[in-house]
Amino acid sequence: MKRTLISAFALLLAAAAFSACGDAKETGAKTTEAVSQTAAETEPVTEAYTGPDLPEADFGGETFAFYNSCICDWMAINTVTAAEETGDTLNDAVYRRNLAVSEQYNVEFMEYQNGDNALKSVMNLVSAGDTTYSIFLLREEPAFNVVLQNGAMDFADIPYLDLDAEWWLQSSLENMSLDNRVYFGISTFDTTHYDGTSTLYFNKTLIDNFDLDDPYQLVANGTWTIDKMSEMALAVAADINGDGQWGNEDRYGYSSHEILITRYLMAGMGAPLSLSKDDDDMLYYDMTSDFYIERLMKAAEIISQEDGFYHPGATSENHGGYEYFLEGNVLFYNETLGNAQKLRQMTLDFGILPAPKFDENQTEYYNDVIEAYFMLVPVTNPDLDRTGILMESLAYESLDTVLTAAYDGMLQGIVSRDTESEAMLDLIFDTLSYNHPVGFTYTCTNLFNRIFTGKTDFVSYLTKNESKIEKAIEDAITAYRENNG
Repeated sequence: MKRTLISAFALLLAAAAFSACGDAKETGAKTTEAVSQTAAETEPVTEAYTGPDLPEADFGGETFAFYNSCICDWMAINTVTAAEETGDTLNDAVYRRNLAVSEQYNVEFMEYQNGDNALKSVMNLVSAGDTTYSIFLLREEPAFNVVLQNGAMDFADIPYLDLDAEWWLQSSLENMSLDNRVYFGISTFDTTHYDGTSTLYFNKTLIDNFDLDDPYQLVANGTWTIDKMSEMALAVAADINGDGQWGNEDRYGYSSHEILITRYLMAGMGAPLSLSKDDDDMLYYDMTSDFYIERLMKAAEIISQEDGFYHPGATSENHGGYEYFLEGNVLFYNETLGNAQKLRQMTLDFGILPAPKFDENQTEYYNDVIEAYFMLVPVTNPDLDRTGILMESLAYESLDTVLTAAYDGMLQGIVSRDTESEAMLDLIFDTLSYNHPVGFTYTCTNLFNRIFTGKTDFVSYLTKNESKIEKAIEDAITAYRENNG
């Protein structure tokens, strides 16, 4: 029997009601609804997976090969195969998942891992007509560029794929589709999107010591906003050593690094640093709107606060200053879930939260994935029937193996493992958004650098670069239509 869904978050939300309609930008995330009954009266909501509708097949011991461009050593696991059981929870789950599918279909799985210039490497294989690899695992940018160069299969042409099934991450399909066609996506087979999801860890001891509001209840009430987070962060800030200056020995409200913080806060406010899509599922640029500018200004305002809000010793090299959070000198620590393993030695009690909303009128929570590797099927794939069967089977089989192990790994080390932390993961993974690669340098990279360094001339910057972004959109859509007509 597959993993049963238990809506722990529904229990947490008992007797709470989220505020009415907001104007958050559409990102494909689901709305989290409140439950009206009291916690004592609420029964767990369960939904059993029925499994994919797949034919019986025997692939005669053939090799099914993955080209994996992920080499991120900070992730809990960066491979999709495992040679043997080692005692590591996630490795062993991948091993058992693959073994079950291998035995069911008489197929051998092989993986080639190479993160060096992924786009050039895979396009060389496609151009040479190489049929070795049935699936490429690529980040958004190289994956989309393979599509633009007519190197990928439309998922609609791959038999047996059920993209509406529970084991497909709908936000990955919705954010990366174009013209209502899907060429790459993420299912529960993937572990990188768990590790690559940005999240907020909080120090429960500091919450108690300063008699601050319960963050879990704020989430449940719909009052977990960026201003509330800032207020709580500043409440704990203190010049611990009394030298009149803010240094590494003092206590701060927030710790992260420039690559993460701005993407995280903007996504949480419903304005990810990315292009939008219209009703025809085509890209367009709307970042000069009042909606975006207001949220850009809010992010800059929050990040630039003095008096102990942001830890000055936090960098990407020390993963956003995790050691300061570990020592108990930071209230909120913002990093990817893959870095949760660094917190296992923490003796203080901590928990997990979604990104804060812009204000209480925003009805949904949104969360950002900064690193994920999508499945793309090359046009050189030697057997699409086999590929569709195995993609579905591997995703389905991951539900009570890899998915469970991923949760266990992320929650391991939380001193008192509470149901709220697991419920927060449910909420976070149900509200993920992915930044589209077209125009990424202008819409994301340059922009988060400006936000982080306090440059607030957003209207000027976005207007100045509008023609470049529009040209990038036009070029992408032209290539897309010419090569995937």
